[in-house]
Amino acid sequence: MKINRIELIEISIPFTKPYALSKVYGTIHSGRAIIFKVHTDKGLTGLGEADPMPPFTSESISSVMAVSKDILCPRLLGREPHDISKIDAELDQALQGNLIARGALNMALYDLLGKACQLPVHVLLGGLLQDRLPLLWPLGSCSIQETFELIEEFQAKGFQTFMLKMGAQPVNEEIKRVRQVRERFGDNVFLIADANQGWEEAEALQFVDGTRDCPVDLLEQPLPHWDREGHRKLRQRSTCPMSADESLTSPHQAAALIREGSVSGFSIKVSKNGGLNMSKQIALTAHTFGLKCLMNSMLEFGISQAALLQLGCTLPNLYPFGHAYMSVLRMRDDITDFADNTSGGVVHVPDKPGLGVSLLEDKLKQYTQSSWTIEH
Repeated sequence: MKINRIELIEISIPFTKPYALSKVYGTIHSGRAIIFKVHTDKGLTGLGEADPMPPFTSESISSVMAVSKDILCPRLLGREPHDISKIDAELDQALQGNLIARGALNMALYDLLGKACQLPVHVLLGGLLQDRLPLLWPLGSCSIQETFELIEEFQAKGFQTFMLKMGAQPVNEEIKRVRQVRERFGDNVFLIADANQGWEEAEALQFVDGTRDCPVDLLEQPLPHWDREGHRKLRQRSTCPMSADESLTSPHQAAALIREGSVSGFSIKVSKNGGLNMSKQIALTAHTFGLKCLMNSMLEFGISQAALLQLGCTLPNLYPFGHAYMSVLRMRDDITDFADNTSGGVVHVPDKPGLGVSLLEDKLKQYTQSSWTIEH
C-alpha cells in the first residue's frame, strides 16, 4: 500500500457563541482548520487535521498550507504509510518546527495504519487504560452571574470540571470570580484557571495569593510562554498545581520545563504538539518525573479531537478531573461524527478502526474555503 494523493482542505465554522479569551487573544468567533485526506492505491484514506491559531501558535492557515503542499506532502507520495517513525525522522531533517502541519500528517498516517490493520489507534499506542474520560467545559471571560448560570446549565448535563478563561479582566475581578464560584458550588466542581499568557508576574502572584484559601484545581499558563523563570517562582509560591500550555510544544521543551521546575503538569494538544508520536513522548516524559497531564484542545474539529482521545485513553498520568474533548460541542456544526462519542459529561472511546471518526462529506463541502491536491 502506497500513498498516491493528498488533499488539503481549509474549513471555517462559527462558534455557537463568541469565545472571550485573555487580552492576548481577544474574542474569537469561529474555528478554522485544514483537513488532510491522505489517499492510498488500495482505496484507504487517512484523516488528519491542522488547527493553527495565531498568535497562540507560530503557524497560520496559510503557512500550514504552504509548507504542506511545498515540502511535507510531496515527500509522502509513493511511501508506505506504516513507516510512521521513519517518515517522522525524515521530516525532522527536512525542516524545523511546523509541528501543527506535521501533526496533521502524523494523525492521518495512524488513521491509515489502524484502518489497514482493522484496529483502533489506541491499540497501536499500547492499549486502553480507560474506555471513557470526563469532560470539562470552558467558560470564556464573563460576568459572575453568567459564570453561575453556565456552570448550573452544564452541571445539569453531567459536567463537573470548568475551565475559567482569565487574563482579560483586572486580576482583583478574577480573584472575586473564583471566590464566589467556590462559595456557591464548593467542592462540587473542579476549577481550572487559564490565563492564556494574559498576566504579568505581579498579577499572577496577586492571583495565587488572593485565592490561597480557595485555590483552583489547576492554574494553566498564567505568564508569557518564554517566562520560564517567572513560572518557576510562581510555582514555588502557589498552593495549586500549575501546567504549561503555550510554553510546551516539543519533547525538548518538556524536558527543559521539568529540569527547571517551572510547572507541575502539562497541557497536551495533539495538533500543537506535532501529532501522536511526539505527544505521547511528552506525556510519558511527564509521567517519568511524576507530572500529570491535561488532555486539552485547540479550537478543534472532530479529527484532532479523535486523535487526542485515542492517545488520552492510553495514558497513566492524567489529572483526575475533566479533559477537553468538547471542542465540537462549541461549534455550530462539525465535519465529523465525533460528537456521537459524548454524552452526560463523558466521552466514550470508540472501538472502530483508525481514529474512530468518520468524515461527513456534505458538511466538509459546505464549509470548505479553499483546497489543494498533491499527487504524482
